Parts: sequence; structure tokens; C-alpha cells
Amino acid sequence: MSIFSNSSHENPLNGILLLVFALFLFSIQDVIIKYFSDQYSVLQIVFIRGVIAVGLMWWVASLISESKQLTSRRPWLALSRGFLGFCSYTTYYLAVASLPLAEVVAIVFSAPLFVTAMSALILGEKVGLRRWSAVLAGFIGVMIIVGPAGQFGNLAVLLAFTASITYASQTIITRYLGSHDTPLSIAFNALVVFTGASALLSLMMAGGIISISSTHPSMVFFARDWVLPETFDLCLMIFLGFNGAIAFYCMSKAYCVAPASTIAPFEFTYVVWAVVFGYLFWSEIPRITTLVGLIILIGSSIYIWARERKLQDKELNRQRVENTELAQQSI
Repeated sequence: MSIFSNSSHENPLNGILLLVFALFLFSIQDVIIKYFSDQYSVLQIVFIRGVIAVGLMWWVASLISESKQLTSRRPWLALSRGFLGFCSYTTYYLAVASLPLAEVVAIVFSAPLFVTAMSALILGEKVGLRRWSAVLAGFIGVMIIVGPAGQFGNLAVLLAFTASITYASQTIITRYLGSHDTPLSIAFNALVVFTGASALLSLMMAGGIISISSTHPSMVFFARDWVLPETFDLCLMIFLGFNGAIAFYCMSKAYCVAPASTIAPFEFTYVVWAVVFGYLFWSEIPRITTLVGLIILIGSSIYIWARERKLQDKELNRQRVENTELAQQSI
């Protein structure tokens, strides 16, 4: 079966593998964008990446004769998902500009907890007391990461939490859209919104409609004027487009072929890459409180996943017994 297939059959293993691969690609992207954070505007980077990624996806869709499927059957929902995704990734990049990579990822990693909660409240997926307790434990881990005294006054921390909540929200929408649109369509429309939003905000700042005078590194990264990239930097931005196209598609596909509450806990692999790359490129060593909080976060997420799998197995066994009884009664 083609990876571009519109199949919506449940396949947790494929969903997990696609998610892990997408997160690895995103972690490479994080390194490049953090490297750019003191030279370019985040909106310029997102725009160039978007133009390349949208063009690549259109070309691929044309090759496989699926260009007509790039149009969403739920345009307003796709637009909402794209807007939430733009907010999520942009606030994440802004947080990375002024905090260690591992610390930002640790805070944003609370997203799987939000996904599990929203899966119950919005999608109607069954989440019992034990998993709700694990969600609560996970949020305690987040509090430890933020610090005993609390750093909610830190703009970068607030941006990281905003990224987490908006990411969880767009994940839930992805799950719903998966029964209407192809993964290629979901990723394509999101990137179109990313590109358009970054261009619009840049034009509004250039025209003086939006004015930001803050000296905070995150805000400087957001409001910086566009400049002509050097050849090497331009090549890296083009690479971000190819990298982003593949990563966004794999992410969309993952949440289309597997339940959100099943694969979301595997987002902890993102933390591993953040710690490794943060140390390799910037000699960033996570604080003890960050590591303790991460252990609690990862532990709670793995428990949620294990509990979900156990309940699914019980439900399958129950259905098998019912089918067997019905078959015997019909004889």
C-alpha cells in the first residue's frame, strides 16, 4: 500500500513509527531554526520553508495524480487546524530562541497529556480514572520542570505552554480530519496556512500595523526585519522546506491511522533528541529539576499508553466472545 494512501484503517504500529520519524525530522529542524534565531526573523524562515514545502507537496501530488485531493472536504476545520499549527510551531520556535532546547521541549511535551484529556472530552475516547491520575502526575512533572518558585512570568515559558496547548488542539482536529481528508491534504493545507500567515504578519509589521519594541530575545526573533540570506543559510532554509514537507506529512498520517491517545505518548522520543542535540550543538546540560520532571512526564505518558493498550485488548476479547456466541446461536 502506498504511503500516500487515504486509508483510515487503524494501525497503531504504523502510526507510532510515522510519529517517531516525524519527530526526528522536526528535531533536526529545531537545531537549524535555533541557529538562525539571532540572525533572521522567524516569520521569514517559516515563509521560505512553507513555499518550498507547499511546492514540493503539489509536485508529488501531481505525479501520483492526487492533486485534486489536496482540497479539504472540511475547509474551515482545515483552516482552524492550520492556524493552531502556525501558533504552536511559531510560539515553540520563539521559546527556543531564549531557553535551552531540552527545557522548551520538556514543557511542550505536556502536549500528549492535553491530547489524552481532549481525546476524552472532545473525541469521546474512553479515559478512566487511572489515566486521568497519570495525566495529573504528568502535570506535576511539568510544574517541577518550570521550577519550585515558578517561572510563569518568563515570556519564553508562557510561549512554550502556548505551543503545547495549541499543538494538542491541532492534533485532535487532525484525528477528526483523518476520516474526511487525506494525510497529504491535511499537511498541505496546514503549510499553506503557515506560509500565508507568516507573509501577512510580516507585511503588517512592515506597514506599521503591528509594532513590537521589546528587547526580549523571543520578541526580537519575531519582529526582526527580513534580510537576504547568505548562500549557505539559504540552502539550509530550502532544506527546511523539504524536511518540513516530509515531517508534516508523516505527522498527519500518524494521527490518521492510529488513535490519538495510543500514539501520543511516543512523542517522548522528541525529548531524547532535544537533550542530545542541545548538548552537541550548544553544550546545554538539563537542570536536575528538568530531568526529574521529564522522568515523571515520560513515566505518566508510558502508563497512559500501556493502560490504553490493555483496555483495547480487553475490548477486542469481549467482541470476539460476543461474535462467537452470536455465531453459535445462529447455528
